[in-house]
Amino acid sequence: MLDGLKLIKNLITTHVMRLLFRVFYVFPIKKNRVLFQSFREKQYSCNPKYISQKLHEMYGDQVEIGWSFRNPEKFAYLRDQGVRVMKSRTIEFYKFALTAKVVCVNTYYKPTLPRRKGQYFIRTWHGGGAYKRVGKMEKLPALKRWYLALQQEGADLYLSSSKAFTDLTLHDSFGYFGEIFEYGMPRNDILVNGAPEGMIDEVLKEIGLKEDERLVLYAPTFRYNTKLDSFGLDYQFLTDALCERFGGKWKCAYRGHHVTFKTDHTKSAEGAIDLTDYPDMQKLLLAADVLVTDYSSCIWDMSLMKKPAFLFAPDLKAFTSERDFYTDIHSWPFPLSESNEELKKIIVNFDQEKYALDVDRHHKELGSYETGHASEMAAKRIFDVMTKG
Repeated sequence: MLDGLKLIKNLITTHVMRLLFRVFYVFPIKKNRVLFQSFREKQYSCNPKYISQKLHEMYGDQVEIGWSFRNPEKFAYLRDQGVRVMKSRTIEFYKFALTAKVVCVNTYYKPTLPRRKGQYFIRTWHGGGAYKRVGKMEKLPALKRWYLALQQEGADLYLSSSKAFTDLTLHDSFGYFGEIFEYGMPRNDILVNGAPEGMIDEVLKEIGLKEDERLVLYAPTFRYNTKLDSFGLDYQFLTDALCERFGGKWKCAYRGHHVTFKTDHTKSAEGAIDLTDYPDMQKLLLAADVLVTDYSSCIWDMSLMKKPAFLFAPDLKAFTSERDFYTDIHSWPFPLSESNEELKKIIVNFDQEKYALDVDRHHKELGSYETGHASEMAAKRIFDVMTKG
């Protein structure tokens, strides 16, 4: 009941604030201005980061690039790269947001801000493939789905990683049938094309790995009600299994989801390097030799490099009941386990050749759009909108 009352209050507040913020309409939209946000203004990362960088690389000072953050002091270095860094919920931010020609975000946009006529909204989302359900396809109360729909309003262009993502996520889950760029995810260009020389060594050095150590990354996904501490991944058991199958010395790293694990991720990372706050997941995937996750779409990203990705899902039954998937998880090409013992077994018996074939089949079944040029195509569209729109 309390959650329902809170949602009703949020819905009322949203509509009132949208009216009040129209005061900024006295300022004209600036055609060369673009606003970026990533993960609700917590990060400089994901698809918006790679589009922003490509936009600056291709068009330089012709474009005014702005980023808003909850903690802008962490990102002050971006000013040296020609980025205007702003603190969220300030007059500076509101004025910039409501006078920007283009707004590009990778998740839900602030529902309290009006979608101003003449602005162009690009939504990149933040997951490839089509795995756990989102939006209307989730098992959520009607009020919650209504509130999420308000945050999704205003899309002129969505980016898609695959035909399955277009059909299941954009059409069925978001009810979006507007223009879609089918070139892949900008953040995955670097995985498709390969890392620049020296980048992987630089990442490994940053996170403290020794030259003779190999990296396994554990990156669980978002949950509404379940705490990670109850999952019980045994890091020592994991490294022993990896050593038995692949040889060499292994180091575990843990990366908690930016929403779910605000306070308990330190405990969850005991026995591993805590990389929850590392700024770029794609660089970690490049540096990792193996990925362990549960239902996160980072398995799609990892699969683009044909690197081993294992599913550790001890709460599979509960998660299926709570959220469910677009397709049967057992049909995915990633070996599935529900306990440490099962995880060790699938690692020790891992067949790289079969896995590569299964991944190819998976990409074909989902209709992969990954081209390695998604950032470039998005940057071109932004510049075209600014100069011609």
